Parts: sequence; structure tokens; C-alpha cells
Amino acid sequence: MIKKLFLISLIFSTLFSYTFEEVRNFEKSNGTIKALSFYKELVEQNNTKAMMHLAKIYLEGKEIEKSFSKAKELLEKASKLNDNKASFYLGRFYLSKKTPYFNPAKAYNSFVKAANNDYAPAQNMVGEFLVNGIAVDKDYKLAVNLFEKASKQGFIKAQCNLAFMYASGKGVFPNFGRAHQFAKKGKELGNKRCIKVWNDYKLEKYPEDKGWKFNFYTKP
Repeated sequence: MIKKLFLISLIFSTLFSYTFEEVRNFEKSNGTIKALSFYKELVEQNNTKAMMHLAKIYLEGKEIEKSFSKAKELLEKASKLNDNKASFYLGRFYLSKKTPYFNPAKAYNSFVKAANNDYAPAQNMVGEFLVNGIAVDKDYKLAVNLFEKASKQGFIKAQCNLAFMYASGKGVFPNFGRAHQFAKKGKELGNKRCIKVWNDYKLEKYPEDKGWKFNFYTKP
């Protein structure tokens, strides 16, 4: 078995052409420890998928020693390479109080970077920061704009947030019918945010959007 692994390693090192997916399959069959060096080689090749996965491995600390600092370094490197998902995960990392790097301001900036590249999860997250005034001043209208952009990409959480904005009249004129339209799919899919908005504002009573529709984004 050891000889087999050595030959695989030799082939990989010689060809230098293995993909992230191939290393993932190798890890599933042989374990994280044996795949670690291959991930690190991919990181040296600026493979952002490998950086994010290796960061996850360090955060979980299941087969290797947990390291928040190494995870942070990898996510930052991937983010600098303009990987939107990495910038989003870096933002989530800075939001976690389980690490010594909790920093809402840095989280916000990281989300904004991905949001500016039309990454829907980040657009939704920046919108939530603006609604709640986390690290920035509240701006309901800008939040609605970001929720709309994410919703147009089919991001359910953003649709639930739009439902809340229309139901509560934050940044828009109150419109329970429109809130109904945005919350319906998420409620059916079991999204907790949509379910809460649906129940809190009794949106089942307002199936029709009677608001002004011209030039407005009125439903998903």
C-alpha cells in the first residue's frame, strides 16, 4: 500500500497536472493526511478551490491540528486572487466569534468585495449589514437594492429579506401583497426567514400585489 501511494505521489509530482477534483477523490479514498501535500502543491499553483478546502480542513481540525491563523491566511490569499466564494467565506470567518479574529468591519469589507462582483450570497449579506447597522450606518434603500440583485439570481434568502422589507416598509412603501410574492417560494422550501415573515405579517391574507408595478421589481 505504501509503495502504491509512493508511486501515485511520484506520478503526480512528475506530471504536475492533477486537478483539485482528483485530489478530493484521493482524499476520500485515502484520508486527509495523505492528501495534504497535494493540496499544498495546488495552493502553490494558486488553485483557490484547494485554498478554501485546506482552510476548511484547518478550521475543522479533525485529522490535523486546528489552526485559525492558517485558515485565515489561505482564505485571504484566495480572496486576493478575486475568488468571490473565498471573499464570502473570509467574511464569514471574520464574523465568527469562535476565532480570535472576530472583526465585523473586516467581514463587511470582504462581503462588499464579492458583492461588487455580483456574487449573490455576498450581496444578500451586505444588505443584512445595512439593515441591522452592523459595522456601517443603516441604509434600507441600498439594502433593498442589494436584495433585489441577489434575488434576481434566484437567491432565496434575499427573496425572504425583500419580503421582510416590503412587509415592514423599510426602504420601500409597505406592500403586503408584494411581500407575499417574495416570501411564498422560500416558505414552501422551508426557509425559516420566509416562514417567520409569512407568519408575523399574516401574508396568506394578501395574495395580490396591489402596488404600483411600473419599473419595479415585483416578484422573483
